[in-house]
Amino acid sequence: MKTTFFCKQINNPFEDPSVYVRLRCQRHTFLFDCGDISALQPAEILKITTIFVTHMHIDHFIGFDLILRLALGRDMPLTIYGPEGIIHAVESKLKGFTWNLIKEYPIKIEVFEITENSMSHASFYAESGFEKIQRPDLPFKSTIYNEDGITVNAEIFDHGIPVAGYSISEESHININKDELLRRGFETGPWLTGFKKAIRNGINDYKVTHCGKTYTKDDLNSLVMITEGQKISYITDIAPTDKNISRAIELARNSDILYIEAFFLKEDHERAFKRNHLTTAHAGYIAKAAGAKHIELIHISPKYTGLYSKAESEVLEMLEESKE
Repeated sequence: MKTTFFCKQINNPFEDPSVYVRLRCQRHTFLFDCGDISALQPAEILKITTIFVTHMHIDHFIGFDLILRLALGRDMPLTIYGPEGIIHAVESKLKGFTWNLIKEYPIKIEVFEITENSMSHASFYAESGFEKIQRPDLPFKSTIYNEDGITVNAEIFDHGIPVAGYSISEESHININKDELLRRGFETGPWLTGFKKAIRNGINDYKVTHCGKTYTKDDLNSLVMITEGQKISYITDIAPTDKNISRAIELARNSDILYIEAFFLKEDHERAFKRNHLTTAHAGYIAKAAGAKHIELIHISPKYTGLYSKAESEVLEMLEESKE
């Protein structure tokens, strides 16, 4: 059965953490963190519609410049979510360049800054030289994005600074039964995307004309198979405090894939507390407590380069201990 989310780590676990998520049959492509993203092809970068930034340390944010340069001439807006300070960070990046020749360019950037109880919103448009336009604040109660059946939730963690973690999920997963499609003489095409969108949005009076005949939603229901949706979570750079760990478990609850940092091996747990990072043991505990089906390790300290198997085994060991 086809999946909705195509996910890949851009770099290896010892390099800048970043996960690229493309959504099947939708215009959305998400990027979680944008440190060094040079491994992406320009065509892949141009598809990015939304960036979810955990925090603005250089290894999580330096790739913004590359995205900006490639996206300048496109009509599709670029939306950025991040923790406290993200609006100032984007504004400062933009002010670092001279923009006297871009007012005919179409690019628009929308930035949402997440705090414990609210979201600030600022716009930066090429047509106005990327001068900041401050929008009204929005309430924040976990969900920051909800469109076409896709929901993104956020949580604020402590890393000595505020850090955001994210989960992306679909309400339900809709697959087309190709055998039934062929049996009834239908052709594949963009009309199926509109049909699936109508199902997600509960549009019961939906109608489509195909091959000269008009069909209602009920006429087409036999073409679809509806199953439980996927969930992907992304958590990195959080201090190993009880509060952070509790929040991480809730954010990652029932994830199909949990991308989580394991910055230190468990023998270096004291250093982990000093540096506000998780160990392999913390990562394993969170994954088990959250009921994550699969765990992908990200952001392992470069000091352990060549020791990935050891880091992975410590996480798996913690998962096994948690079962007992």
